[in-house]
Amino acid sequence: MNELWGHLTGVIIVFMMVTFIGIWAWAWSGHHRRAFSRMAQLPMEDDAPPTSAASTAAKDADA
Repeated sequence: MNELWGHLTGVIIVFMMVTFIGIWAWAWSGHHRRAFSRMAQLPMEDDAPPTSAASTAAKDADA
């Protein structure tokens, strides 16, 4: 293979690493803490009561 391909793959790998580290730092920055805490509590919340359309569909499926 050509030597250029080795340099190109090296540049691509470095670019992907920098992108990953940038996204990681952005996600762990302090100004996202409130939103992530709220999203972390979503699985613990109760589901909303079924609406009339959903309960009608469930009854039709049982029949």
